[in-house]
Amino acid sequence: MTYRKDQGRYARMLAFWALTLVLAYGCFHTGGLVQVLSRWLGSSDTVFIDPFPLLGTLKLSSLIAIGVLVVGAWAVHSVLAKPKIADTLIDTEAEMMKVTWPTWGEVWQGTVAVTSMVVMLFAFLTVVDVLLAQGMKMLLSRGGA
Repeated sequence: MTYRKDQGRYARMLAFWALTLVLAYGCFHTGGLVQVLSRWLGSSDTVFIDPFPLLGTLKLSSLIAIGVLVVGAWAVHSVLAKPKIADTLIDTEAEMMKVTWPTWGEVWQGTVAVTSMVVMLFAFLTVVDVLLAQGMKMLLSRGGA
């Protein structure tokens, strides 16, 4: 039974799927668990199905990685169901519901304002830097003569 099952549903789902996808990436990316197991098993890495969707071939190393992924997903689910973590996710979702999100027009205006200020500051600092460099060059050329 899940702690406070009907609360914080979206935050819990997002946390579960994000962590499970990170685990899946670790199992199946190039150089991940499947390749490590395949090198370790060597010639005893039996091919069961060739071709197999998403994995290319279903081998013993792939089955072990799938088992690790399933056990890992279950562990993630169990950890996220603990009261302290579940309460944090529930509170996070409740606070996110209170946020007033900007419209696309407000986002665009803010982006234009920040970009224009950065460009103006860049131009100002470039001019000041060039003037200071010229001043230092003049001072150094007079002092050394």
